[in-house]
Amino acid sequence: MEEDTEYLKLPLEDRCIHKLWKARLSGYEECTKHFPKIVDERSPEFNKFAPLMKKFVTDSNAVAQEKALEAVLAYVENAHVAGRTAGDVTNGIVQKCLAAPKRGTQEKALEVILMYCEIEKYEVVQEELMKGFTQKNPKVVAASVRAVTTALREFGPKVMNPKPLIKQMHTLLEDRDKNVREESKKMVIEMYRWIRQALKPQMSSLKPVQIQELEAEFDKLGNEKVVQTRFLRSQQDLKAKMEAQGDEEEEEDEEVEPDAPELDPFEFMEPVDILSKLPKDFYEKAEATKWKDRKEAVDLLLPLTQNPKLESGDYHDLMKVLKKIIGKDSNVMIVAVAAQCLTGLAKGLKKKFSPFALSFTETILEKFKEKKVNVVSALRDAIDAVFQATNIEAIQETVSGALANKNPQVKAETAAFLSRAFCYCTPTVFNKKLLKVYITDLVKTLNESDPTVRDNSAMALGVMLKVVGEKQLMVFIGEVENLKMQKIKEAADKAELKVKISAPKAKKPAPKKEAPPPAAEPPPSTTAPPKKVIKAGVKPGASSAGPAKGKKRLKGGGGGGGGGAGGGVLEECTEAELSIEDAVEKASEVLPEDVVSGVTDANWKTRLAAVESFGNTIQTLDRSEIPCQALVRVLAQKPGFKDNNFQVLKLRLEALKNLAENSDFTRRSGEVCIQDLVEKLGDPKNGSLCGEVLMTIAEAAKLQWVGPEVMTRAFEQKSPKIQEMALKWLSDAITDFGFVLQPKALIGDIKKALAHTNPGVRTAGISLCGTIYLYMGATLRVFFEDEKPALLQQIDSEFEKMNGTSPPAPTRGLNRGSSTENDDDADDVDSGPAVINVQDLVPRTNISDQLTSTLFTELADKNWKVRNEALQKVSNIISEAKFIKGDISELPTALCARMMDTNKNLALEALRLTASLSAALGPNCKPHTRNIVPGMLAALGDSKQNIRQQALSTLNSWVEQTGLKETVDGEVFADALKSGSPFLKSELFLWMAEKLKDAPPKSVNKEELHACTQYLFMALEDRNADVRKGANEAVLPFMIHLGYDGMVKHTNKVKPSSKNTVMQALEKAKPNLPAKPQPKPKAAAGGGTGRGAAAAAAERPQASAPAAGRGAAAGVKKGLRAPSATRTGSGSSRKDQEEVDTSPLLQVNNLKQQRASDEQRLRVLRWDFTTPRQEFITQLKDQMTAAGLNRQLMSNMFHQDFKFHIKAIDALNEDLNSNLPACIANLDLVLKWLTIRFFDTNPSVIMKAMDYLQQVFQCVSEEGYHLLDLEAYSFLPFLVTKFGDPKDAIRGPARNIAKLICNIYPASKVSPYMMDGLKAKNARQRAECLEAMGNLIEVYGMSVCQPSPGVALKEIAKQIADRDNSVRNAALNALVQVYFREGEKVFKLVGNLSDKDMSLLEERIKRAAKNRPVIKKPPVEPEVPTVRGGGASGRANRVIPTPAQPAPVITREREGADGATGGEQSSLLKRFGMRNQQQQQSSANANAPFKIDYGLIEKLLEDNDTTERPQYKIEEIPDMNSLLNYKPVCPTPASRLTRPGFTATSRPVSSGAQIDTEGAAQAINLVISQVATPDANTVITALSQLDEVLQSEERSTQLAPHIDQLLILATLQYRLVLNTKMANPNVNKEECIKIYRSLTNCLMMIFNNKQLGTQATRDVLRDVVHVLINILLDPRLAQLEDGPQIIRAINVLVVRIVEKAQFTHVFSALLKLLHESVGSGGGCKFTELVMKCNWKVIRILPTRSNDLDLDQILLDVHNFLVAYPVNTWAERPSDTPLRTIKTVIHTLCKVYGTNILSHFSKIENAQGSELHKYLTKTLKKPKTEDDGGVGDSNRLAAAQVTSDSAESVKSPKRLSKTAHNTLSEIFRKIGSKENTKEGLIQLYEFKQKHPEADIEPFLRKSSQFFQNYIERGLKRVEMERQAEGKVAASQASENGSNSAGPLASIQVPDTANFNMNELVAQFKSIAARAGFDNTYIDTAVKDICSAENKGSGERLDISEYIKTLSSDYGIEQNKEQFSSHDQ
Repeated sequence: MEEDTEYLKLPLEDRCIHKLWKARLSGYEECTKHFPKIVDERSPEFNKFAPLMKKFVTDSNAVAQEKALEAVLAYVENAHVAGRTAGDVTNGIVQKCLAAPKRGTQEKALEVILMYCEIEKYEVVQEELMKGFTQKNPKVVAASVRAVTTALREFGPKVMNPKPLIKQMHTLLEDRDKNVREESKKMVIEMYRWIRQALKPQMSSLKPVQIQELEAEFDKLGNEKVVQTRFLRSQQDLKAKMEAQGDEEEEEDEEVEPDAPELDPFEFMEPVDILSKLPKDFYEKAEATKWKDRKEAVDLLLPLTQNPKLESGDYHDLMKVLKKIIGKDSNVMIVAVAAQCLTGLAKGLKKKFSPFALSFTETILEKFKEKKVNVVSALRDAIDAVFQATNIEAIQETVSGALANKNPQVKAETAAFLSRAFCYCTPTVFNKKLLKVYITDLVKTLNESDPTVRDNSAMALGVMLKVVGEKQLMVFIGEVENLKMQKIKEAADKAELKVKISAPKAKKPAPKKEAPPPAAEPPPSTTAPPKKVIKAGVKPGASSAGPAKGKKRLKGGGGGGGGGAGGGVLEECTEAELSIEDAVEKASEVLPEDVVSGVTDANWKTRLAAVESFGNTIQTLDRSEIPCQALVRVLAQKPGFKDNNFQVLKLRLEALKNLAENSDFTRRSGEVCIQDLVEKLGDPKNGSLCGEVLMTIAEAAKLQWVGPEVMTRAFEQKSPKIQEMALKWLSDAITDFGFVLQPKALIGDIKKALAHTNPGVRTAGISLCGTIYLYMGATLRVFFEDEKPALLQQIDSEFEKMNGTSPPAPTRGLNRGSSTENDDDADDVDSGPAVINVQDLVPRTNISDQLTSTLFTELADKNWKVRNEALQKVSNIISEAKFIKGDISELPTALCARMMDTNKNLALEALRLTASLSAALGPNCKPHTRNIVPGMLAALGDSKQNIRQQALSTLNSWVEQTGLKETVDGEVFADALKSGSPFLKSELFLWMAEKLKDAPPKSVNKEELHACTQYLFMALEDRNADVRKGANEAVLPFMIHLGYDGMVKHTNKVKPSSKNTVMQALEKAKPNLPAKPQPKPKAAAGGGTGRGAAAAAAERPQASAPAAGRGAAAGVKKGLRAPSATRTGSGSSRKDQEEVDTSPLLQVNNLKQQRASDEQRLRVLRWDFTTPRQEFITQLKDQMTAAGLNRQLMSNMFHQDFKFHIKAIDALNEDLNSNLPACIANLDLVLKWLTIRFFDTNPSVIMKAMDYLQQVFQCVSEEGYHLLDLEAYSFLPFLVTKFGDPKDAIRGPARNIAKLICNIYPASKVSPYMMDGLKAKNARQRAECLEAMGNLIEVYGMSVCQPSPGVALKEIAKQIADRDNSVRNAALNALVQVYFREGEKVFKLVGNLSDKDMSLLEERIKRAAKNRPVIKKPPVEPEVPTVRGGGASGRANRVIPTPAQPAPVITREREGADGATGGEQSSLLKRFGMRNQQQQQSSANANAPFKIDYGLIEKLLEDNDTTERPQYKIEEIPDMNSLLNYKPVCPTPASRLTRPGFTATSRPVSSGAQIDTEGAAQAINLVISQVATPDANTVITALSQLDEVLQSEERSTQLAPHIDQLLILATLQYRLVLNTKMANPNVNKEECIKIYRSLTNCLMMIFNNKQLGTQATRDVLRDVVHVLINILLDPRLAQLEDGPQIIRAINVLVVRIVEKAQFTHVFSALLKLLHESVGSGGGCKFTELVMKCNWKVIRILPTRSNDLDLDQILLDVHNFLVAYPVNTWAERPSDTPLRTIKTVIHTLCKVYGTNILSHFSKIENAQGSELHKYLTKTLKKPKTEDDGGVGDSNRLAAAQVTSDSAESVKSPKRLSKTAHNTLSEIFRKIGSKENTKEGLIQLYEFKQKHPEADIEPFLRKSSQFFQNYIERGLKRVEMERQAEGKVAASQASENGSNSAGPLASIQVPDTANFNMNELVAQFKSIAARAGFDNTYIDTAVKDICSAENKGSGERLDISEYIKTLSSDYGIEQNKEQFSSHDQ
């Protein structure tokens, strides 16, 4: 008991493998009870037991083994994973259970085997059982055979394949064990029960005694019907159907059920290769001149062809020989034997003979002229065998030609052949077209004079009558003599059909189908025929006639459906034609006499009354009472429809329309009126009514008749108006009726219209072409290729309009039940227009006469030139014919050989020719596919890329014409893969993968795919990488069509060493199978019964499911086994439950912490790779599964098709706002998946991902979430790689995402990823990373430079030397941002640079420093929190943010602003009728006042006008007057609107203002903001309100603080119109003119106002003038009607700005504009206009000198001369800009004289600059005649300049030679690295001794930086000397003083007693604050300490060291640079 108690405590799975059998027994029993209780078949509980199943069945204890089998059975019944165990368990059962001593064990083992078969693992089971056949133990063998027999009996041959069993049959029956033989005998008998006669040919190898015994057993079976008694799980619907049917119905249905298939014995035979057995000289003998040699050859061939099944191979040469012998050999004996050989070949090859069938059919039919009986008999057998490889449709043209042959014997034999061939046809084979052609030909031969021909034709027609039925045949057969008709019927009675015709059985349900329509829900089968009719174009109501009627519609011949194929069959009208007297007499019976006579009265009023009475009378009559033709003839009596009075004519037409609609209107009636109606089509008053009447007549009498009649009569008229209206009418009619006309005649009418001189007729013809193009497609254009190019261009443009448009559904002519066109039309009701077969409408040429044997001989000639000429001949034949018939003789075979030509140019030409051939043949390509496709496939293996590409193109063109199923057929592809080159395999697998992926299941030949599968598996391990890649791509498409199990079956043929690789590929592809969703529509269409039951079963309580299932199982009738408990009633619902996952896409959980911990501890793979490997993807899948992601979402995420990836991203995007907590909880998983998508090649997926990521980071930022390190390092490195993407649509969002991440992750942690991006080889990526670093430094300061500023900036500085210009610029810009923050320290941080790089950096800094922004404190970076559990709320890592200060930024960027509270703002906006758009944005901006979004405006300028733009949600622009007079309560905005480049300062408003300044500012902002909107009306309205304010002097002052803001937005609106709207052809240019006019008027008023015009700042004026000049230069504006007026207005505006704006601002703006224009290489026109503006300023300068800030102007001139020195202008084409600047200088000198020299305050180092030189030179000039009256002042200025500057100019010359040498030596020291400090001190002392000395000549040749360095050094020395005097004498040092640098705070103690450690600590602290790196500090400390250790005598004065360090601070790293400079 203790032992029992012990094992009972163990887990269930441990008990099942316990060493004690009792423990195992207990475990097995509990498993048997436990497994059915698990409701979910996919429960993980089942996975634990899967590896134990084989141990269960192989248990060594017999008692336990029996219980184990019961447990296994329960497991297989309930577990989804049970299929994986099928092989191992079955193997164990075969070894241990089937031959077990206990009977119960054997039975349970057999039950387990059958259950495995039931769960679709029958192939594995059969394979394992057949392995048991080879066991040494006979008991195992016998038991295995018994199990196979039982499975075959219960499941049938579709499950247990008889083929492999037949191969083992002989061995088993010969076994020495009696039991084995008996069981084998039972197995053979069971096989016979199912496959019947197909088995007997395979028994030939058995002993006669055995055969006799078996046949005796077969006879006992009789004709009993075999029924499947057990069903697979996928066959549960079939089982339910069989249970529901009664006994009688069951017998009938089982005949059509596929459960008892008649198998072809041919399938079980082994093929024989006869090609290898042919003698080597066979072909020589077969073509020998001696008949004996030829006879010997065919005699040798004959026995080889008698093999029942032949191996496939290249039979082309053999067939060519046989065809030549049969067709041309004169020896009849040889012909007879060759025909016998052909018969054997056709029977042995079966379908593989189809490539040769058509050509042999033609040859044999022609050879029937031979009179020898033995030859004719052999030919009959041959053509019958050949027909089995083709079909009746393919040989139609050939047979029609033979029936028209002059030789009566050929006709007779052809007709006899048809009578035999028809016996193999079914009614579905004969469509209307085929029936008509064959019947027409046979009826002709039925009237031949030769009796044999007549009899054979009657026999053929009789067989056809039996096949298709009398109704179908009689439609086409016409009037045949009674005697001949009797012969046909007798032949029909005698005919014996070789195939089963299901038509008679289809009649039985016909009455049943009519009964159910009153029922609410008819069965699906009853509605099937009407559905087909509806699809053809019939309205739903038209199907109410019932199925019988529907059949008549489908098979009737008179409808004209199918786009003209049947439309041409219009029977003659049987209604008799009435004379006018008879018509009047009949009409008088229903009409009053005065009406009949009044219709023709001369008085129009009488006619009007009569016709009106006529119309009223016929409306009161019933349809059957109306004599339609009589009334129409009365109505048409003179004047009839040519009535001159339009009122009378209108009533006549309405009456005629009423007759056509409500009476039996026939063609007889139409013939009376149609001519007059056509003539009235051009009538301006009643023409449209005529068209309506014609439409009604067409509906009554068929458009097939009315349409051609209208066109014929219209083109007989001279009036082009009638022809034009007729063409338009026909176009509308085709749209309404569908394309039911014959296009040949129609195209002829169109060509007449196109050739017409009237343009209206031509236009109508082209429009009609476009309508027909909707139905015919590109084929239509072929008919117009001969037209003139101009006309063809118009046709093509019309076709382009129709591209992508599907033809509309027909709305007329669908229900013609009321038409009585003929008395016999009841059987000829049309089904309406069906899908047009364009190829049937195309006229085709027969080119067989041109394809002579000589041409084919030339194609095979040894001389390549001859072959080339032959190819050209064929090309010419095809191009001339355009469309050809299918009879092309041996051309496919010849072209196939040429595609493999050794001359590659010929091979290429042959491939192109084959592509042209496919287009010319159209659907006639199909019979030639097997002859020509091998050549294309061989060309795919060529080593030349262009050959392979052309081969692929040709193959695609062939597939377009024939379809994929016909192309991939006959094992052609398998043969090519078998012996193909690596090129062929790689190309072909990729091609097959592409074609198979989207191909419908029925459009693929699965047999061919099965044949190719083994080569696919071999290619998976091919040595060539491209082959492996192609094979891997093809695995999934193959699996889509063959299924996973179907492909696994082929792994048996794979080598054991390769099986693992193959299975891995299959398992990898299996999850991506899209097969599961496909059955859904079928299930839905199949009816609601089964689905409802399944749904009901699914809704039952889980606990009751097993009990209910077992109860149902008990009630199953005998012979049908019930499914297991868990499967009862859920055959289809289980799949639905698997497919539909209704759970949320993402679930809130707290697993992120665990994932981060696992990755940190390396328990899982760290998300770091260059390309995503499979193990990473598998890991991510597992993590997603554990996190509970939606299964459908995961399926889309990891699908191989990129469209599913887009679906997944869209789903996540939709789920984002509603399920943000779940997104945050799983953000790391989503980011990881998106990084995998970054490696996709499809840009649409990446762009979708980028959009989604921007939304995600925006939302999580608003939520206050902070990114984890786990998420950052899993995502940021991959995001950085997208910085280098070639598409800007990807790079732009990537940059935005990086900026957004900085809101939720510290910028200092983001920057290292950007620095890593600098290591990339992609220059674009490096440039973007550098730009990002520059932005980070600009916004966040130097803290982003990690690990230290020195290291990071040195790396950035290295990029200055990059070859790529964008990288260099980005690096320089980033360092400029450092310079803005750190100043000169940047040169220390970047380290040693080359002279070139340093000069680039200096130049960039110098330029950038001119517009140096104000630096503010960088924003506080977000802290990264530790990982916290999210809990139920899902707020993993949620950090509650505290209110933060607005992020301070550089002033040239847009600043945020604190504004009014949300409620106050809302109320204010509500008062003015506006929506608060801020509320829809982030909470950070919700309370901000209205401000202008520059980002949006710039985007509007950049984007194309067609793109969707965000619109301001403003209902109405407020009235400006009300705003200014209203005093709203709103707080003062914290900051005003600013623009990059300038700072807008608020200006005080006069105290006398009557309105509240704050409210007015807010109101004005609201209105001004509308100026930049894209909507023209909004802009014009806003400007008009501003104009009203500007016109009022009192109110206009309120605009003063807003002038810059208004001008900025006006500039942006100008740019918007100029760059976007003027360039967009869809924008009305009148709108642009209005905007220009309004803007210009507004600006004119501003600058006419002195107070407002002077408020504009310099940068704003520069932008305004810049855009105005661009508008003046816009050539598009001058072409508009009001353009010159706008140009004149803008000219005036520019002049007004120059005159009225603040003079300094406008002068400086124009100088800057000139500077930029010269630098940007702007157009000469632009520069010229800018110079003219400057000249205007120069002219008014003397009058405005008091308003000028001379210092600013001189700075601008100086900057110009520095950027473009005088000596560089010689290389330029024009120096006018320089001369303009010199004129400015000259004018300034004239106006200001010598005072100008005192205005250099803004220029550094003005002395020596070019500006200073030129000013000096100008002031020195004496007065001239044209000096403008300022000569005296010039002379004075010159004198003063001479005296002032004489010393500075000549002082070096007055220096003594000693002083000069001393000065030179000093500068040398300064330039050296070691003596810089000493040199500066000596220079300072020198200047003290020689104050008159000028050092300018020594500095002139050095750089600006060197000059600044010397100046700063001298100042430092001076400061040191001043400080030295203040320090006590005891602390003074002989050679130095305390530094004024950053280390001056260090107090140097007395050297006698100080603590060295304290001094070092103080030194380290201050040096670190000063920015020195650790290496430098450590070196300095060592130097200090080493000096201390030298002793007191040699001790270095520490204060001196510190002072030296201080003085060198900031420049130490740059000394090397200065050493190269001379004085």
